[in-house]
Amino acid sequence: PVLRAPGRNADAVAELAVGLLLAATRGIVAADHDVRDGEIFRDGTIPYQRFRAWQVAGRTAGLVGLGAVGRATAWRLEGLGMRVITCDPFADDATHDLDGLLAEADVVSMHAAVTPDTHRMMSAEQFAAMRPGSVYLNTARAGLHDVDALTEALRSGHLVAAGLDHFDGEHLPPDHPLASLPRVVLTPHIGGTTYDTEANHTT
Repeated sequence: PVLRAPGRNADAVAELAVGLLLAATRGIVAADHDVRDGEIFRDGTIPYQRFRAWQVAGRTAGLVGLGAVGRATAWRLEGLGMRVITCDPFADDATHDLDGLLAEADVVSMHAAVTPDTHRMMSAEQFAAMRPGSVYLNTARAGLHDVDALTEALRSGHLVAAGLDHFDGEHLPPDHPLASLPRVVLTPHIGGTTYDTEANHTT
């Protein structure tokens, strides 16, 4: 039999989105490396200087896509004290269109399916429309954004951080510019990899 199990991994992916947000904005991966390398006072600085960041509490998160994962992410971010706004042409309770969301959100998190209408929906124009110093997350599919435009937005400092869980062809070359950028956290499509997801689609 062929079965459809919508939402089977929604909680898992939503949890990873929160993890990527905190890891990217708080410099958790780089801080871990400093401890392991014995470089607590790297380049004559103290960690309090190097890893100072804004709290997510009180910030606005914009979710693009309001299906099972988007909704699971929304209440988690609200629980962290964030204001959540949403964009989804198929959800009657979505609060914004894409342009309005990009102009208002401090964090943009992608939860849409890749279709002809959404393919590369985040291009150079959309990244430029995001607020300076904002954060981009994608735990859905890389097909939703133009990776070169995203890289340039991060390189220029217009975006301050990013967390990505998927890459075209399930692979990011080790020498890709994204891999060398600070406050960019990259994971190999592990959003749904929990034992709970397996149980949800087999019971």
